Amino acid sequence: MEFDRAEVVDRLDYLRSTDPGLTRFGSAAHGYLLNPPLVEHDVMAFEARHGVSLPDDYRAFLLQVGDGGAGPFGGVFRLDRSDLPVLNREDLLPGFLAGAFPHERPGNEPPGDSSSQAEDDYFDQSRIHGSLNLSHQGCGYMVRLVLNGPQLGSLWEDGRCGDMGITPFSPDFASWYRQWLRDPKPHRAFGVGGDGDGQPQATGGRAE
Repeated sequence: MEFDRAEVVDRLDYLRSTDPGLTRFGSAAHGYLLNPPLVEHDVMAFEARHGVSLPDDYRAFLLQVGDGGAGPFGGVFRLDRSDLPVLNREDLLPGFLAGAFPHERPGNEPPGDSSSQAEDDYFDQSRIHGSLNLSHQGCGYMVRLVLNGPQLGSLWEDGRCGDMGITPFSPDFASWYRQWLRDPKPHRAFGVGGDGDGQPQATGGRAE
């Protein structure tokens, strides 16, 4: 898997030229600008520290294009999580990323009662073990990249803040990112709603 940074930057320049006021959804957060790429040593150190191997397409993006920056929604987070609020840095907890991702289909229904125990279970961090926070969609919705298990490499939406559970979002990082470069509008969860063919469908909820 390879990315052409010059090609990505050219496309970002075009998107910026068509949105000079940064009014497109999420653009004010990233300004269509990429962070500098990482070097191999940085990526290997992260993988060793957390006991994971990053999916090839995401790894290639970090090394060839940028360590986050311009991307879908509010952009792509840095690998070291330094641009995430402290409360959202669960990825850095010991063993968190190496844990087994527990989902193979949409699930994690909202609690049927309002007890504190039910709420705690619903928002327990074990629900998102084995996944890396990639992007903030707004209103607490997050896009996460699965790092192990049968869903390795796929993206899932964590919509528990809106009682939407955890649902498949895109088959892989490259498809998600390139879809945004072609059509920089938010899209709803992969395989959820629409015509049922498993393709992302345009959404009205968090669209521009």
